[in-house]
Amino acid sequence: MWDDLSQTLNSLRRAPGFALLSLLTLSCGLGFAIYSAAIYFSFTAGNIPFPEPERLLAVEATRHDERTQGKSVHYLDFLEYARATPSLEGLQALDTATVTLGGTQQYPQNFQAAYVPAAIWPWLGDAAKPEAGRLLQASDELPGAPPVVVIGADIWRNFLGGSKQVIGSHISINGVSTEIVGVAPAALRFPMTQQLWLPFNMPGAGMVRAQAMEMGTAKHVFVLGRLKAGASRSQAQQELDLTAQRLAASFPKSNAKVGAVALPYAKWAMPDTDAIYLGLAGAAVLLLSLVCINTANLLLARANERRQELAVRAALGAPRGRLIQQMLAEALILSLAAALIGLFFSAWALEATQQAVFETSDGRMPFWIRIQMSGAAAAFGLGLTFVTALATGLLSAWRASAVDAAAVLRDGRGASGRAAGRFSRVLVFLQIMLSSLLLLVSAAQAYSVHQRLNAGTGARTEGVLTATLRPRQAAYTQDEPARAQLWARVETSLRESAAASNAGVALSLSLPGGGMSSTEEVLPEGMTVEDERYPEAGTYSVNAGFFKTLEVALLAGREFSSHDRADSLHVAIVNRNFAAQYWPGLDPQAVLGKRFALNPKVDKTGTKVRDWYTVVGVNGHLVQGTGGDSGIRSHNIYLPISQSVPDQLGIAMVGWDDTATNRELLAKAIARADPALALEHVYSAEERQKIAYGGSEVMAALCLILGLMTLALGVSGIYGVTSRAVAQRTQEIGVRRAVGASDAQVLRLLLRQGLWALALGMPLGLLLGWLAITQMDEVGPALLLGVLGVGLVISAVVMLATWLPARRAIAMPPNMALHCE
Repeated sequence: MWDDLSQTLNSLRRAPGFALLSLLTLSCGLGFAIYSAAIYFSFTAGNIPFPEPERLLAVEATRHDERTQGKSVHYLDFLEYARATPSLEGLQALDTATVTLGGTQQYPQNFQAAYVPAAIWPWLGDAAKPEAGRLLQASDELPGAPPVVVIGADIWRNFLGGSKQVIGSHISINGVSTEIVGVAPAALRFPMTQQLWLPFNMPGAGMVRAQAMEMGTAKHVFVLGRLKAGASRSQAQQELDLTAQRLAASFPKSNAKVGAVALPYAKWAMPDTDAIYLGLAGAAVLLLSLVCINTANLLLARANERRQELAVRAALGAPRGRLIQQMLAEALILSLAAALIGLFFSAWALEATQQAVFETSDGRMPFWIRIQMSGAAAAFGLGLTFVTALATGLLSAWRASAVDAAAVLRDGRGASGRAAGRFSRVLVFLQIMLSSLLLLVSAAQAYSVHQRLNAGTGARTEGVLTATLRPRQAAYTQDEPARAQLWARVETSLRESAAASNAGVALSLSLPGGGMSSTEEVLPEGMTVEDERYPEAGTYSVNAGFFKTLEVALLAGREFSSHDRADSLHVAIVNRNFAAQYWPGLDPQAVLGKRFALNPKVDKTGTKVRDWYTVVGVNGHLVQGTGGDSGIRSHNIYLPISQSVPDQLGIAMVGWDDTATNRELLAKAIARADPALALEHVYSAEERQKIAYGGSEVMAALCLILGLMTLALGVSGIYGVTSRAVAQRTQEIGVRRAVGASDAQVLRLLLRQGLWALALGMPLGLLLGWLAITQMDEVGPALLLGVLGVGLVISAVVMLATWLPARRAIAMPPNMALHCE
């Protein structure tokens, strides 16, 4: 064995070009595969610090058998699930919210909080062992119990200054004085990103089921369970299904299409990432297949170069198994070395991905997720290395070891060499097909993301400081007139601060680009609907001068003004899409004066009447929400804040850069309106949009890297194999030229082989790529240009990879070519 290993290493040292090209090729494929596996394990396994985390289950409601969201289980449904799921040792309801902390020397701040039952703490083990004080107790949940809170160590040290007298002290939470009874470890962010914990209280008394399917309301909760020892998640799922079917039969109006799904804790309240995992896995498989084909082709070409050596060894009695073993050892050594290189670069790429994701996650990433190299990913990479060594080395070793010693020693090539040449051409065809497929898909995805990121919102983003303000005190949440007065004070205070720098103030329920989408049912005047199936439109409350401040042009009409009061004619500005959809054929000027009803449903008693709005303006391109095609095509309407009082406001200070001085001015302006309020999500407009599209930027970078790797592998693989194939035909070329063949004839002969593989492989690869893209996204004119561009690139690569070695071969004098081995 050691002799074989030593001989293999010496053989690789004698062929440094082959060894280097093989290492680079294999390291690309193995590195990307290990990176993809590490991403998968980071999200699905994570670093959950609780005892036996595999026993923790999250229960989410489903709608039409599709996942909905974390807070989706109606509390009355939860009670039924808790009673009828014997495979669980417990099922607990909890809730999450953002709360405002005050009562210190600092400005108030917002933190993520969880409302949890005391029974849940034992499931968390030592991870929840308090650094000071105690955890929440069952007595804290009783009606009339004084308000208490457990805070995280980060809040204690950074917000409260690390006071040793923190236990027993009081802090204002949403305007309510609350006693601090415990300090939890800083690493605990249960259930996802929360830093303080309040007692869970069941939703209001007298709760009834809705008359229609609904989710995400105050009646809905997050649900966490723990399996009994020996029970399985599939068993719990069967029990939940039976209960959901019983509830659907008993309450068809609210539960007819509602089910329940039991998820591992690591997938709780996370978006459905299966498509991302499948995309990464598919890309890794295709790239590794291309790598294996490249390497197998190189190994086959190298075996053809060594055919006389192998023939001599076979003639001297070396068994075929020994020849295969040595050639497999060569493939294994190359694969192991490449795996180490790939492991290093994938670890570096994972660190860069971790930084990019967390910079743009805005604190929304669950605490247990850290994108890093794991033992499971490394073990997967090791196993994949052996599979790759077999895939690349076994077939070429088997074919090369079946050597006809007499024929090779007689004419220098033999039938096996000619058969290997035919097999090599098949591999080149597969290389071209996979390269075309991967390059087209990666280029299309990178282009799609780039277009989405650079489409713009239609509003000014340079020199704009943005923030979000949401009052959480009961005085505002339960009193709309008080909230309207607050927004008036906020705008006045902001304009006072902006006046010194001649800045503008734009206020909206949701600022363009990166904000939330808000939709309501509408009924344009004269339109008829069936079964109260009203269309929906994006609905956003804005202040007077909003469009002018953000430099958004109106196509017709006017902006809102101070005359648009709550008691005056209700008015609206609609976007171009809304006008074109419901008043087709009319120019923007003709749309002015048209009316629509907002929330048009009326009850049978007639106590509710429709609220009609008159269109006074039409605006052009302005993307709300997180953009993309849906944001560009959306039908939006804008209402004055005075006539549609929002629960929160997005603030845009146009003309203010994101500096510490301007942030302080913004905080002081809000404090003048109400010192108990806290700003959140304070960013420049550019940073805000970057956060909104953070995941897309990472995917765009991955697609770009994948495309470049594909191109590099295509160039190196095709060139490497072609140059070796031409080198093996050096004597044949010399003979042809000696008997009178011209250089052009020889060149056409060599190029024909590459053109044959190109003509078959490239169209098939582009067709498969086209089909894959049409399944993922809409097809536009850019895709056709992409197909043409990728076709030209692949054609140029194949022609260049064939032409360069061919030119080198015909440059050799015939007498030298005839004596070439």
